[in-house]
Amino acid sequence: MKYVNFKKVKIVNFLSVGEDPVEVDFRPGLHVITGENKDKQDRRNGVGKSTIADAIHFAIFGNTIRELKKDNIVNNIICKDCRVELLFNIEHDDNITEYQIIRSLEPSRCKLLINNIDNTRDSIANTTNYICKVLDTTEEIFQNCVILTVNNTVPFMAKKKVDKRKFIEGVFGLEIFSQMLSHVRQDYNEVKRDFEVEATRYEESEKNIKQLRLQRDRIIGESDAKKEKYEKRQKNNTNELEKLSAKVFNSTEKDLEKVNESISSIEAGIELCNGKLNKITGKIAGYEKDIAHKNETSDKIGTSKEKCPVCLQAVTDHDRAHIDDEKKKIQEDICKIKTNIEDGKINIDNVTTTKSKLKEYHSSQINLRNDHLLKVQENKNDKSRIKQLDEWNIQLVQDLSSIKNETTHLDNDIKAAEERLASLKHKIDEIRHKISILDAIKFIVSEEGVKSYIVRKILQLFNNKIMHYLQKMDANCCCIFNEYFEEEIVDEKGKMCSYFNFSGAERKNIDLACLFAFMDIRRLQGNVSYNFSVYDELLDSSLDERGVDLVLDILRHRVESMNECAMVISHRKESTTIGSHYKNPGEVIYLEKKNGITRRVEYTG
Repeated sequence: MKYVNFKKVKIVNFLSVGEDPVEVDFRPGLHVITGENKDKQDRRNGVGKSTIADAIHFAIFGNTIRELKKDNIVNNIICKDCRVELLFNIEHDDNITEYQIIRSLEPSRCKLLINNIDNTRDSIANTTNYICKVLDTTEEIFQNCVILTVNNTVPFMAKKKVDKRKFIEGVFGLEIFSQMLSHVRQDYNEVKRDFEVEATRYEESEKNIKQLRLQRDRIIGESDAKKEKYEKRQKNNTNELEKLSAKVFNSTEKDLEKVNESISSIEAGIELCNGKLNKITGKIAGYEKDIAHKNETSDKIGTSKEKCPVCLQAVTDHDRAHIDDEKKKIQEDICKIKTNIEDGKINIDNVTTTKSKLKEYHSSQINLRNDHLLKVQENKNDKSRIKQLDEWNIQLVQDLSSIKNETTHLDNDIKAAEERLASLKHKIDEIRHKISILDAIKFIVSEEGVKSYIVRKILQLFNNKIMHYLQKMDANCCCIFNEYFEEEIVDEKGKMCSYFNFSGAERKNIDLACLFAFMDIRRLQGNVSYNFSVYDELLDSSLDERGVDLVLDILRHRVESMNECAMVISHRKESTTIGSHYKNPGEVIYLEKKNGITRRVEYTG
């Protein structure tokens, strides 16, 4: 059993509470929270009494019972530094752990200390979730098992059917079954989807095998026709290869090389002849220039006049004899040059004759080379054709082999597909087995399964508790729940009624009976016990004096037998005496509101 002992709450700048802290200790006893509104003469409403319940709720869950916006939670006069501190300890397995929650607005923070060590999570939301986990509670359970506020919460019996069911499961600790059912349904849907996927694959695999077998039969027929055609081509290619191989000769290129060498030699000889002709022609031209020059020189030597026209000296016989000798000598030189010219012309004729012969031979060699080139090209064409035929034959061998492999490949594919089909069948059988198991589990954790069995075991105690408290409050009805958490309310005449058929006071009796029963069951079944409870305006509406006395008797019994701290919020003046004659008399927590600010003041009676 986990015992949650709330020790103290401290409130600052929260709702109507100002900078002066309002502190409340949760010691055992029946306490009254009341007060006076000084801003309105003789009024006890609007003091800020419910602020204490809201502050406790805010410290734990981060919001108020009245679901106020956060901007409206901060004191509207101070407008900052809103803070609620809640101290409690948890006793479990002979260990006591101290907790302190410090939650604030403006700025927004939530701090959690465990044994004075900071255990705040990485965000306010995560810290709040952790606090709820520590206290084993939710907002709904807390508001219906710990704090009863008449005006700000919907009573359990007035909730929708789904909300009732969810709440009772939380009180009984049965929400695990709903979570399990949700997970099982999710797993079931996933497995069902897997089954549908695998079943589709199985059908596709069957179709694929059928298609492969039809394809294999068709290919076998086509392969026989291809094989016959390819073998015929192979035979024709082999015959042509034999003919071409006999025709191909290897000496052609060597003969062509010899002819090319001869042509090159002839062309070199022709070029040499051209060089000689040019040289001889050049010499003859030089000889002819020399003759012209010597003739011109001879014409210029001497004169027929008596005096020289150049030096104006008289020309003597000796001078004339010398002039004749010079002219004679020049004529002799001219004769020699003419002889050289005649020799050159003879050489030109010889070289020209040689060149002509070389050209004729060159022409014959060119024709021979062309013949060889044609033969070489034919040889290359034949070799290329031989190569092509060889390649075609290689390809034909591959094609013939592939024709054989086509059916082999399909046989392998069919075998692999049949193996996949068997594997899929095995997988589908396994999934069917999983589905059957999940069906069984789904039933077990469903409303009709083990939860129904457990609920039936708990319901008798739960219904007895409700009847016990209804009788304690002298209610004129009885209320029982079935295993589906559907209530049946019977009035004093034995007639089935709705919760809303009853008056406000009668509904209040049912609400309180449920509240007390939930608190007891949560302590027994939920393995958690809180040391305090808050009743807001319990005495101020619906109940008559007798009803109030009966409820107070229940509270007195709970306070004395369970050592609880029960806090009754009331604006009735006479409520200040309700706890005065207990074994553990409670205190009066007296609040005073003045100038819009709520403070706790000493109660003077």
